[in-house]
Order: sequence, then structure tokens, then C-alpha cells
Amino acid sequence: MSPRKIAPLVVSLVSLLLLVGCGGGMSTPSTPAPPPSAVARFALVANSSSNSISAFAVDSQTGQLTLKNTVPTGGIGSRVIAVEPSAHFAYVANIVSNDISVFAIDATTGSLTMVGSPVPAGNGPSFVVVGPAGNVLYAVNQQANNISGFSINRSTGALTPLSGTVPTDEAPVELRFHPSGQFAYVANFNSGDLTIYRVDSSGGLGLLGAIPVDVSLSSIGMHPSGKFAYAASVSSHEITTLLINQTSGALTPFSPSVTSGDGPTSITVDSQGRFAYVTNAIAGNVSVFAIDASTGALTLRSTVPAGTEPVALTLDPSGRFAYVANLGSDNVTLFAIDSATGALTPAGPPANAGTGPVTVTLIE
Repeated sequence: MSPRKIAPLVVSLVSLLLLVGCGGGMSTPSTPAPPPSAVARFALVANSSSNSISAFAVDSQTGQLTLKNTVPTGGIGSRVIAVEPSAHFAYVANIVSNDISVFAIDATTGSLTMVGSPVPAGNGPSFVVVGPAGNVLYAVNQQANNISGFSINRSTGALTPLSGTVPTDEAPVELRFHPSGQFAYVANFNSGDLTIYRVDSSGGLGLLGAIPVDVSLSSIGMHPSGKFAYAASVSSHEITTLLINQTSGALTPFSPSVTSGDGPTSITVDSQGRFAYVTNAIAGNVSVFAIDASTGALTLRSTVPAGTEPVALTLDPSGRFAYVANLGSDNVTLFAIDSATGALTPAGPPANAGTGPVTVTLIE
């Protein structure tokens, strides 16, 4: 796939489109602790071309996925799935039909049941995310260049539109919250910048400004310390590190940027802030970077092949497994993670999904 083709892949998101023991006064041989189990119980995969969601059970020991059911979203161009804190409801952004589908999640099986009809959103919802307080869903409307909000009914999962919208710059594709919950950042593909927002107590977003970063921004990664952010450019193949002022939320680019593989479409930072993982859709692989705890700087450690056109990576909270959605090969690749180096090792056969899987969302 050429860079010219990968750009609309990201912009339209139609094709795009996570002891030692002792006793009795004598030392006894230590018994190695078993590796931690996977934390996620279920995985939801958004299939952009078949307009469906595949629900999988997660094996706690091996991380393997077992398909439970696949359901149509009722929308077109299904892309990103957001789950509210209780994990009772999931929300799916449909970028072509300009709406959001609501699903109830079976707590025992992980199977999905649609709740009502899709809810109208703005023009081209490319991304949805639940806010820090858990009671507001935000939709990033790529073609309208704005963000719309919805209050979440905790009992029914229903969405109620909030008044007004918040402006972004050109072709917003992703929104991430600062770990403190006080700030939000949006990557804008066409304008090549990040817009910065302050989050008020009611969940409202107040625009603070924008900072130019690089052409064709496709993703933002947030360091758990709140000190650093990372922005991926699908065209320049670069990852930019940004320092975060934790009082004002302001961003300062840290030089130099680092080169990933061809066509980076997502960047994910592990929960301890030690490693960053970048999916490279054109190159068909995943780059693993070590993170300097003091400066946030990235150092490339390894690169591993994935499926065809890997576009998103999701980490299990246990730190044992990584799941990669492969847009071109219609499957999800499972990797085991080396806790010391962050390296990825294939861990079994890929799990078949629907047509054009673009994101994997894990449910604990």
C-alpha cells in the first residue's frame, strides 16, 4: 500500500479505516510465581467493511480469543468501540452513516445486543471515548471538525445529546485524556496539529489552543505519568514526543522525533510507561520502543511482523498480551509480551474477525 493510499485510509476511517520463601531457619528453594493471568475477559472487534462487531472470550492463561458472536451495528463504517466503566454498555462510532450504535454487554458471555436504533452524531464520527467521570461520551466528528458530547444513562445505556459542539482543527481523528482527567488532546489529520482542551467538572471541553506537530497525524499516545504525549504521523513515518505542562496542559515538542515503520497508524503506551508500541500499516509490522523515564524519549528496540495492514494495537492490563487488528487480513494477531524488554512474540494463530477489523476493545 502506498503512502498516498494510506492517508485516506486514516482520514476516512472507512477502510481503517490496544519470593522467595523461607521457614524453619533454613532457606528453601524459591518457586517461580506463575505468570499473571490476562485481566480482560472479553474482546470486542470493530469490523469497518462488514459493519459489524465481533465479540470474543479471552482465555486467561493463553490470551487466545474464542468467537462468541458477531452482530451488525446498524450503521456504516463501524470503527471505534468505547465501553462505559461498568462494562454494561458499548458504543460504536459509524463514520459513514454519521451515528453511534449502543449495545448491551452480557456479563457472562460477552455477547452483544443492540439497544434501540443508532443515535445521530456529527458529520463523520471517527472516534468515540468515555470521559474521565464515566458519564459523558465524546464523539470526534472528522468531517465536521468538531467534538460532540452525550450524557450516558447508567441504567439503560441510552445517550442524550449535550448542547453545542467544541471546535477542533481540520479532520480530527482521535481524542485522548490526560491521566489527571483535567486535559484532553485531539490529533488533527489535515492540519497536522494537536488541539488542547481543559475538562471542567461537568465534562465540558474548553479549547486552550493548538500546537503544530507533523503532517497527517494519525494517533496520540499518553504516558501514564502524565508527563509525556506521543503523536504519530502516517505520512512522515515519525513519532514525536511532547512534554506536558501538568498545570496548564500545554505541549512542548521534544527533539528529535524518531522514525517508525512505514505508515504508523496507532501508538499505545503500556500501563507502567516503559514501552510504546506502534502499528505500521504499510510496513505490516509493529515497532517496540523503550521509553526514557526522565525525558520521555523513545528508543527503537525491536520490530515484529503482524498481519496485513495492522492498524491498531491493544494491551491487556495484565501486561502479558497484545492484540493487533489487521485491516487487510481480516484477523487479530495475538502477541505475548516480554516483561523485561517489551518485545512481542506471536502467541498462537490469529483469530478471524469480520471484514476490515480496525480496533480491539478489551473488557475486564
